[in-house]
Amino acid sequence: MRFVSLVLCFLCLSVSQAWGAAPPEAQAAAAVNAFALDAYRQLAGDEKGNIFFSPYSISSALAAVWAGAAGSTTEEMATALRFPKPEALHTGMKELMERFNAIPEKVGALEIANRLWLDKGEKPLSEYAALVETNYGAGVGSMDFQQYPEKARKEINRWVEQKTRDKIKELLMEGNVTPDTRLVLTNAIYFNSAWRYPFEKSRTKEEPFRTGKGRQINVLLMNQRQEFLYGDEPGLQWVKIPYTIPNFSLLVFLPKENGAFTQLETLEKKLSPEAIAAWMARMERREVNLWLPKFRDERRYPLTGLLQKLGMKLAFTQKADFSRMAEVVPDAPLYIDFVVHQSFIELDEERTEAAGATAVGIARSTAIIRPPKPVTFRADHPFIYCLMDDVTGTILFLGRMVEPKSL
Repeated sequence: MRFVSLVLCFLCLSVSQAWGAAPPEAQAAAAVNAFALDAYRQLAGDEKGNIFFSPYSISSALAAVWAGAAGSTTEEMATALRFPKPEALHTGMKELMERFNAIPEKVGALEIANRLWLDKGEKPLSEYAALVETNYGAGVGSMDFQQYPEKARKEINRWVEQKTRDKIKELLMEGNVTPDTRLVLTNAIYFNSAWRYPFEKSRTKEEPFRTGKGRQINVLLMNQRQEFLYGDEPGLQWVKIPYTIPNFSLLVFLPKENGAFTQLETLEKKLSPEAIAAWMARMERREVNLWLPKFRDERRYPLTGLLQKLGMKLAFTQKADFSRMAEVVPDAPLYIDFVVHQSFIELDEERTEAAGATAVGIARSTAIIRPPKPVTFRADHPFIYCLMDDVTGTILFLGRMVEPKSL
């Protein structure tokens, strides 16, 4: 039986939900965050070291794919990805994208772009094409995948490289695009913003970072004393570090170290949208003696297994139903072949830059009183961090830092 690949790539530079009458933007943000923590727990169970990914990228990418699903495939994807009703999700994703793209360049960069690449002999259903263009801004470009697959792969990678400011140069690897490829959908997000309160380079020192019981490495720890939103409880501290982009921040959760180094695992078990909301509600403005490592990290994850564990199974089989995406070919249904995500982050005294990529491949068969002394927040041991939009609460990037790598 002949298989025809249909690849959709989404580039970026991260509980059952009672949606109620919340506006679409809030419903989309809640879906992203619920999936973010589901995915984090799965990755944490498989990965011993650093974790970094963009749940917003993965969710928005698969939302565009979900628009082409039908029947039980739709239901499974919605459950696994925590999606609300289609109308709310697609409208909400559109509103989030428009909000992020409206940020003025003078305060920083947060850019999202989408593009639909079609084989010249293939056409999606008009309703599907209209939906992804209206809600995801995906313009259409023509490719000759059948005759020149390698040329098409390189052209798409150039688009990726441009949209991620040269941070992702080889999203589609050799063999991803073949003569059987029929469609590639790309979604890109790039973030670059200075800290509202930069760290002074003269205060950065090489210090030990304890990576586990009896283990440590030397890293560059940045330091500043400043007022931040801060919270703590037995066993945990958290701080919100603002960017020059208004209402965007890095939220860092730092377990208080114990001799057995089990506090991070304890924190990971507690992570949920409700827990994070409760922690944020308890934050107070405090003077904080903040120590944070400089680091650069790049990650690449095959997500097929993760999504299957979350309940998205039919979509990866020949029983999948993507009949709302393209014409139905007898005995040759579309199904998702693979999902891969790649991400990048660099954090120093002045700013944070983040980029990444997700690839989804589809095949066709055939106010407050200040204390007299500052609190100390010394991130010299493993912590969890998320880069987020404070207004909508959307988690753009989510990570675990176990072993910082020098810049």
